[in-house]
Amino acid sequence: MKKIFCTVFLSFTLFSLHAQDNPRITKMDLTAGELAHYMAPGWNLGNTLEAGNSAHVFTNNGGVGTETAWQGTRTTREFISFIKQSGFNSVRLPASWVMGHITDRASMTIDEAWMARVKEIVDYCMEANLYVVLNDHWDGGWLEHDGFTTGADVAAKKEQLRKLWTNIANAFKDYDQRLLFAGFNEPGVGTASPEATGNLMFDQYGENDKLVGFVSRLQEYEQVFIDAVRATGGNNANRVLVVQGPLTNFGRTNKYFDITKLSDSADNRLMLEVHHYDPFQFCGMSEDADWGKVWYYWAGHAPKRVSASRVVPDAQRVAIQTAMQELKTNFVDKGYPIILGEYGCNHRTIPPTEGTQAKHDESVKYWYGFSTQYAYEAGIIPFVWDTNNLGRPNMTIFNRSAVSINDATVYEGIFDGDKSGRTAYNAIYPKPSTTSGVMQVEDRAKVPATVYDVCGRLVAFNVASLRDVSLGKGVYVYKGRKVVVR
Repeated sequence: MKKIFCTVFLSFTLFSLHAQDNPRITKMDLTAGELAHYMAPGWNLGNTLEAGNSAHVFTNNGGVGTETAWQGTRTTREFISFIKQSGFNSVRLPASWVMGHITDRASMTIDEAWMARVKEIVDYCMEANLYVVLNDHWDGGWLEHDGFTTGADVAAKKEQLRKLWTNIANAFKDYDQRLLFAGFNEPGVGTASPEATGNLMFDQYGENDKLVGFVSRLQEYEQVFIDAVRATGGNNANRVLVVQGPLTNFGRTNKYFDITKLSDSADNRLMLEVHHYDPFQFCGMSEDADWGKVWYYWAGHAPKRVSASRVVPDAQRVAIQTAMQELKTNFVDKGYPIILGEYGCNHRTIPPTEGTQAKHDESVKYWYGFSTQYAYEAGIIPFVWDTNNLGRPNMTIFNRSAVSINDATVYEGIFDGDKSGRTAYNAIYPKPSTTSGVMQVEDRAKVPATVYDVCGRLVAFNVASLRDVSLGKGVYVYKGRKVVVR
């Protein structure tokens, strides 16, 4: 067991070297495309700051304890540092505000204790030199559902949205460009069918004539978000902002979303967001249905003699690659970088009657690898979804309480894709000049780093110099280099 443990973490140590190449940006001068160069790959602090109870919408009944309502580990500085050292360059912080953290509905005032806790976690990320995407997540559906019903008071919703984002933006206006704001999560997802509720939304599994109205309203709300943030001034005047495509769905966004209809007082400071859990039968389906069965294996990665009904046709891979390239043509090539705000597939325990666990593991690793690689090749910044659920099925890479890797299969798949797609990604987002006055960086030698032993175990973090920490005799990894202490 010890040999396996060290082998996994030696690979992690190699991956961490890429992350340490990022400068510490202290101005607000980078465009969205220039910022994108430094952001991939990304990771989600999932099921954490967005957790809560929908019954608490427009109340302050949630409290800071909601951080552990959907998973059991309070976020620590040590763990966030571990995310950086594991090779990730960005963290997405899904967050709730209205669902249990509003002290005054009329002014959309956010509970001070909750805001302090969110800022504390953002600060952990800043200390680790991670880029952060902070959003207003599902948030009990106060806008992402209720704002798109036919009976919605759109003017009132816009005013609530304006006040909410004004309060969030003011709280973070002095933070540097490593912090990005995202207005929504998955606008419209979770709604019932239009026929059942009179919803302005469209059925995500079909087409109807209410689609145009939905997209138009979505863009109205997103314009309010942009204007509210810009009006707060300070660093928010040039902060990179992220808007969402309809349902954050590849196909709907490609076909119906026109980002040029949004106006922004800052030049080249918008990104677009989409999500990816496709194909559903492989990534998320929990049990067989009359229309199809759960897929356990990918074509080319299935055991012999397994039923074809359990295998993902390779046409699904081609469709995903094609959709990502369409996103590149429609948005990236026109100056709007894209974040893949969430992507993931369930890693399952396979019934013995349905094949072999090893082949399923291989398929899961393959899915994460091609999803990451194809995203890179399309100029899309991927943020993997992570729930801190250590059971199966799960989408959990890290064990947060142990500050360790939980699923090496998924982790290795992501960085296989990172390795395969990095050259194409850097060609789309070349490194900005550091001599033209575009940005200011600190001396990397002065930036605190983390010390690991050769098995990847954390020894110390936020170390500005090895003289600041007492180390026993041995070999250590510090700032991407081996150090021998005699």
